[in-house]
Amino acid sequence: MYITVVGGGNSTAIFATQAKLAGHEVAILTRKPEKWSNPVGFENQDPEYLDGVTNFEATVDLITSDAAACIPQADMIFIAGLPIHFNYEILHKLAPHIDRQKRVYIGTVCAYGGFNWIVADVLGEGNYVIFGTQQIPWTCGTLEYGKRGVVFGKKASMRVATEDGKDEHDIKGMLGKILRLDTIQDADFLFSSLWPNNPLVHPPILYALFKDWDGKKVFQLGSPEAPEYIYAELNEQAAENIGKLSDEHVAIVKALSAANPDNEFLKLDYGYMPSLIYAYGDSIGDTSSIYKAIRSTPAYAKHKNPYVQVEGGVIPNVEHKFFTTDVSYGLCTYKDIALMLDVPTPLMDDIIYWNQKMINKEYLVDGKLTGKDCGECILPSRYGLNKTNLHMGMRKKE
Repeated sequence: MYITVVGGGNSTAIFATQAKLAGHEVAILTRKPEKWSNPVGFENQDPEYLDGVTNFEATVDLITSDAAACIPQADMIFIAGLPIHFNYEILHKLAPHIDRQKRVYIGTVCAYGGFNWIVADVLGEGNYVIFGTQQIPWTCGTLEYGKRGVVFGKKASMRVATEDGKDEHDIKGMLGKILRLDTIQDADFLFSSLWPNNPLVHPPILYALFKDWDGKKVFQLGSPEAPEYIYAELNEQAAENIGKLSDEHVAIVKALSAANPDNEFLKLDYGYMPSLIYAYGDSIGDTSSIYKAIRSTPAYAKHKNPYVQVEGGVIPNVEHKFFTTDVSYGLCTYKDIALMLDVPTPLMDDIIYWNQKMINKEYLVDGKLTGKDCGECILPSRYGLNKTNLHMGMRKKE
């Protein structure tokens, strides 16, 4: 199989290396190929993953910025290491080179944020197959850009989203051999968009830290006001926010399940704690509370809060994806569905109002998604979807 990995972030080198080592032809499509080396590789810091082997390396077949050189022949196009708010932009660039008559597997390492809606909106009709991992298979980072990634820890469990949730093409089998994961379960894209992920974690943490920031105050990195690590130094207010936001989110899913009684995926527990345990299992040191669970998850230990260095200290980096993506591609998506179902979301509303002010955007106005910048959000109502056909997506709205 010819696999083109699209991106340049944390997961790009890891997935490309694993795909090549699994016996596939592999190309990397990235904006800055001149900054990449070949071979590429990654360091594995999880002793329970990949038989505890720590270093992996592979020589891929092509590293390029030219879609025409690696998309037409691709059997699989996998977006990995690209923030999800770039999905529209990159798919528009790929579209002229994708043969709609050919079966091409088009996937993403981040299946939330309405990926299937976006792909269908850009590509229209065709024989392509849309898929995505419900969450990134590992917590990971970059040791050296364009050369080596790092796996801090693999997820204990993972699902692969397909359009019908039944995986008729056995994408689970394909990915299982590449990722070397034995247990991968099914999901549909609605499950993946709603399953607790970054939008239900980053915004409530940052809201707890900076909801009263005046845009001017400079903080001292490592102080209680500006902890360096977003998870390992989580404070109790942030944990309380996560819990309350989770409760609102679960209420949305329960109402959606009532409107779609035949969707088995909507009957699962979408609470934050069950999702954390599903992802990291026995590696979590203490599951007695959200506060203790997040702080004691080893795979979370090294992730940092987004700051910008300024004279005298640091300030929040409002251009970071935690601010720019997790609301427009997450909380606003949930809010749109909540409005379809008449489910109140007071904390979600407060976080959206605060975040949009931080980044100088306008999404939510008087409780409705009518702001001037809503075109930047993933709102299922914009695609003509409603509470009874959300799971079907753009290609099967009837």
